[in-house]
Amino acid sequence: MINNDKLHEPKATLKKIVEIFNTGDLSEVDQIFSSDYIDHQKPPEMEADGPDEFKQIVIGARNFLPNLKVTIEDLVAEADKVVARLHWHSLDPNGKQIDRETIDILRLAKGQVVEHWGAETWRSETLVT
Repeated sequence: MINNDKLHEPKATLKKIVEIFNTGDLSEVDQIFSSDYIDHQKPPEMEADGPDEFKQIVIGARNFLPNLKVTIEDLVAEADKVVARLHWHSLDPNGKQIDRETIDILRLAKGQVVEHWGAETWRSETLVT
């Protein structure tokens, strides 16, 4: 039988990561992500690793989409992993509505994120004014 307290930690961690994307507040990133963090979806041009990689991704997203809002649509945790379907909404610099849906998997060890896998689908519609 799985202990529900154990499931709460990965879910709380993912919720905190979504909050970081929504606010841009990077103050807890070094506590959330292990220095050995590996992003299996890492952009090829990204040179940073570990928590610094995540910080650069958040900064880049918030700079390009300052009104970014991420919501959790589904959230499932088991053992040391948490899986979420996330909805990303914003307007791009040209005023087009951005709707991005991702499926993200995080693996935690000793209370920190050590691995990330992700898949995404982009939908972009012209904003009607």
